[in-house]
Amino acid sequence: MKKTLLLFLFPFFSFAQNGVVKSVMLDSVMITAVKDGFSVEEFIHYVKTDTTFYQGFKNLRYYNHDYHSDLKVLKKSGEVLGSLFRSGKYVITNEQLIVHIDSTFDDGRIFNRKGEYRHYTPKFFDKIFFPEDTIGVTKFARNGEKGIEDENKQNEEDAKTIVFSIGSGDVDAGNSKNKKKLAVFDIDMQQYYDYLISQEIFQDSIDCYSFTVRMKEGLEKKDEEQVLIRELVSYFDKKTFNVMYRKYIMSYRYWFIDLDVSVEVYMDYADTELVPSYIHYNGFWDIPFAKPEHADFKLWNYNFKL
Repeated sequence: MKKTLLLFLFPFFSFAQNGVVKSVMLDSVMITAVKDGFSVEEFIHYVKTDTTFYQGFKNLRYYNHDYHSDLKVLKKSGEVLGSLFRSGKYVITNEQLIVHIDSTFDDGRIFNRKGEYRHYTPKFFDKIFFPEDTIGVTKFARNGEKGIEDENKQNEEDAKTIVFSIGSGDVDAGNSKNKKKLAVFDIDMQQYYDYLISQEIFQDSIDCYSFTVRMKEGLEKKDEEQVLIRELVSYFDKKTFNVMYRKYIMSYRYWFIDLDVSVEVYMDYADTELVPSYIHYNGFWDIPFAKPEHADFKLWNYNFKL
């Protein structure tokens, strides 16, 4: 996405409360907006408490639509080990969702002789986007009813928390130290990050506020080891404050752990409903007691019928 404004950055100090971001950089347009009444503190609070992004993903299960996906399992060098292409439909009838796979093609080392996946990453995305079983869906939560997300394994819950709750340390990351690395707004983590508010035009059509959290340049190695999320970018529609775009870049190398993951999500409107139109994941991870994995996954959602 091309930049639409030349950034003239300067530190903006306005917060005295503990746990609130104390220094935010603004572009020249946002400086004018602040003079006209734009509240940086209220905006960051909204960023931290946003639910529109999560609701957009839930809408995938509420509305009929078409999809196609492209998954590649790679060597760390980038050479393709195997690929899997799919296309189909999400069909919802009487509050029941069935994900139809109309066509599929695989090549290389995706499945073993038993027809099972050789790697974990394809299994994970199947559970999230291509469930085999019929799923009950409703836009209205019922008291005492257990949501679908409650039945997922902890690692799937953690992935959702990281993606949908900006800066949350509320994950089962093994210990409190690792949880803290995810809490990008925590007072102790602010020394490692720059925070920037600017303006962008999303897809050449939607005026947005852009919020970026980025690891500071020139950190010493010992300080870089404290940073798991290297960059986090969100675009908010100025009219609705819906999240239109989000990007995560995560990198971590410490002892026997090697992790590099990037996630990009483009949102769109199906009539007035927010939905993820394009999702791109590229991730490599090498952790103890598991085989290293590098995978690239793309998903397109379109032709929504409300």
